[in-house]
Amino acid sequence: MEVTYLGPATFSKSFSFTLVKGKCKVQTIEKIRNANGEVYAVLTYEPNKNYLLMKWIGFCTEEEVKQASLKMLEWQRNEGQKKGCKFHIHDTNEIESAWAGLVDWINNELFPKSYEAGLRYNISILSPDLFSRLSSLALSQRHNVRVPTVLCETLSQAERWLTEKYREL
Repeated sequence: MEVTYLGPATFSKSFSFTLVKGKCKVQTIEKIRNANGEVYAVLTYEPNKNYLLMKWIGFCTEEEVKQASLKMLEWQRNEGQKKGCKFHIHDTNEIESAWAGLVDWINNELFPKSYEAGLRYNISILSPDLFSRLSSLALSQRHNVRVPTVLCETLSQAERWLTEKYREL
């Protein structure tokens, strides 16, 4: 069993972006809400490093995870392919639920469609929530050849990794 895992555990509950002079601002694509109107995921695009980020927040059902993931696929097809975006990051630092029941769907349905639209790597920032962490580990152990899942502890670690990968591509 081979799992790509980067670094020591350092968790942060903050989620913010800084506009650097002369650089493009992070673009919020959508705040995704559950049936009660509560935001459970925020989808953004980071143009300077060319990746799509889904920030998961609080509790959400597997169906909600699936619907939000389909929004990533839609963006990849409509925008990401044109921009040459090859990386999707899932920041699960603040999620409080398991989604292991979706691992087969992600691996067998979502990833092949995303690959066709230009996605090459899925990066999961591990949650301190045990069940979400185990879900990420289960996905990474599927060893999807086309869209492998890389595990990181922090967003900055994920950004360093994908910056290096872009140099190799």
